[in-house]
Amino acid sequence: MGSFRRTSFGLKLAVRPEIEKVFASRLVDLIRERDFGIDLGAVHLRLPRSFGLCHGVERAIQLAHETRLRWPQARLFLTDEIVHNPSVNRRLQAIGYRYLGGRYADGTTIEQLGPDDVVVLPAFGVETDLLERLREQGVQLVDTTCGEVMTVWKRVREYARDGYTTVIHGAPGHQETRATVSRANHDDPFLSQRLSAYGAWIVLRDFADAEFVARFVAGHIEPDELCARFDGALSPGFDPVFDLQRVGMANQTTMLARETLQLQEILWRAFVARYGESEASARVRLADTVCSATQDRQDALRDLLDEPLDMLLVVGGYNSANTTHLVELARTRGVRAFHIEGVECIADRRTLRQWEPAAQREVPTSGWWPARIPTRIGLAAGASTPDVRIGEVVLRIAELAGTKVPLDSDVRATPPRAEPRLARSIHGQGNT
Repeated sequence: MGSFRRTSFGLKLAVRPEIEKVFASRLVDLIRERDFGIDLGAVHLRLPRSFGLCHGVERAIQLAHETRLRWPQARLFLTDEIVHNPSVNRRLQAIGYRYLGGRYADGTTIEQLGPDDVVVLPAFGVETDLLERLREQGVQLVDTTCGEVMTVWKRVREYARDGYTTVIHGAPGHQETRATVSRANHDDPFLSQRLSAYGAWIVLRDFADAEFVARFVAGHIEPDELCARFDGALSPGFDPVFDLQRVGMANQTTMLARETLQLQEILWRAFVARYGESEASARVRLADTVCSATQDRQDALRDLLDEPLDMLLVVGGYNSANTTHLVELARTRGVRAFHIEGVECIADRRTLRQWEPAAQREVPTSGWWPARIPTRIGLAAGASTPDVRIGEVVLRIAELAGTKVPLDSDVRATPPRAEPRLARSIHGQGNT
């Protein structure tokens, strides 16, 4: 079996200049210094007090670059996107990474790998059967799985050990959710402590799913109806009659925190109605496993939405769950919000391209630029969006506003007078 590593190779300082050059933005740092706002002619631009790259993503980027430096001659692979941001993944391709799965895959199979190859596991983690296959090939493994995700895995293993069915608030097909549910069904090849039993699981996407399960608990839904509705979101051999007697709650760490709590409340009330509060307490284990960075960004955006805004742009990968939830949050507050992947989506003051959830594709949108002058525009970003992508959007807004960024010199070329946030984090110790 090849090596398995979850920690830094001690090369943080060596990779820091390259990462800072590619992902940091002096402009964004200056906006932070100016109380998260900047005047661009008739446009006042506001950023939330928490946005962009989280520590888990920073750690994944750092380890990927350290791995390249540690094995300069080896073939390097990622099992799938390291995080859900196209600019980050394209950058890793540029320094030599190849992809075994997902939209960047080049056709290489796990069976074609050997002990001289290095495989990096993404921040979302991987399923245990994939991990076992990689272990059997003897490859060198570098694990960038976020600590917040691993906390959820620990909770799920506890549920399986104690005979509780895991109920996950998430998207059944999301990489993180697939990795999480596998921890209920299988031993982790790199854990010394094995599961004593295999646990059942069910994934609930939204309140409607939770209400459906609540109706089953109340005796209003037949088992075959439940299995049909959740086809593809249930553990193999799931028996609703048996497996929904005792449940433990968990979630995809990037979900809206308040929705997770409300979903748990729906199920809790159903168990109380059927069994009484005392017995329900023994049958239902509640948990809030939304990651702290996701929660911070959601809270910061709520604060920003309390200000008068004419519009909000949210920058991030279209398959980034935490980014799409920021857009949802804004729209539920009645704010015009547009989800773009980057500056290339902004054609002019008439048209931009944004993600349309209903159509599941990028669509052109007219009339996005606010008509009111002066105007206030909010700019938020998902947890896998580098500062440089945010800075590019700021410069484009300034251009459309007919002004220049009011700084002493070209921020794109000015050496930083203070370490950018990502560089400070990489330089520091104990990143999670």
